[in-house]
Order: sequence, then structure tokens, then C-alpha cells
Amino acid sequence: MLRSFDLVLIGIMTAAAVVTYTIKHRADEKLAEVRRLESEIKLEKDTIELLRADWALLTQPNRLHRLVNVYNSELSLAPTEPTQLAMPKELPMMRSALPQPETTIEDIIAGKDSEVAAALKGVAAAKAKPAPKIPVPLPRGSIEAISTGSVNR
Repeated sequence: MLRSFDLVLIGIMTAAAVVTYTIKHRADEKLAEVRRLESEIKLEKDTIELLRADWALLTQPNRLHRLVNVYNSELSLAPTEPTQLAMPKELPMMRSALPQPETTIEDIIAGKDSEVAAALKGVAAAKAKPAPKIPVPLPRGSIEAISTGSVNR
């Protein structure tokens, strides 16, 4: 006969087996996800290598020189002159280094500055004028087709 202790042990063993199976199943799912991510990473790396090879092909100096010669009349390209390059001290000031204006937002809102008050009057006068009439496009049938020259017929 089975004792109650044997039944408890069978229950514990069954629970342990269920927990073990659950952990193994989760580990297999994680392993499958890792393999999927590794394959995606490999695909992305292969794509990057392919794009770098394409970029190297497209930026070959001989190819670019031929294209410049072919399209020189349309592009009117010229070599860069040394005087066209700017030194760092010739660049404009950074926004943080710009001097701050003397007029504050509060002064503008209050209209204390005469120039600001005149500008606000001009804005009010511009708002009072009627808006210009918005042009309406012509119906499609009345315009001739525009030839872009990009398609050979």
C-alpha cells in the first residue's frame, strides 16, 4: 500500500519535472531567439559590406572623371580654388557667443520700445489689408504635356 509520504514524494517529483520542463522550454525559446538575432545581425553586416562595395565602386576617381567629362556642359563644374576654403576663424559666431539684445520679451509685449511699437503698428496695418487672391490651378486637360527628356521614345 502507498503511504501518504509516498504520495507527497510523487507529487513533488511531478512538480519538479514540470518546473524542469518549463525551464528547458524557455531556454530553447531564448536560444532560438538568439539564433534569429544572430542571423539578422549577419544579414545586416552583409548588407553593410555590400553597400560599402557599391560606394567604393561609385566613388572611383576614374568613373567620376568620366561622368564629369560627359556632363560638364550641363553641370559647369570647376575645380575648388584654395581661396574658397574657409578658416575656422572666418566662420560665423556660434549662437551661444552672439551678443544678447537689449530689448527683452517683456519690453516687446509691453510696447516700451518706439521701434517695436512702430513695427507692431505695421503688423496691425498689414493684417487690416485684404489677403491677396490665391491662384487656382488650371484644369488638367488644358495644359500640354511637359517634356522632361528623361524617357526615350
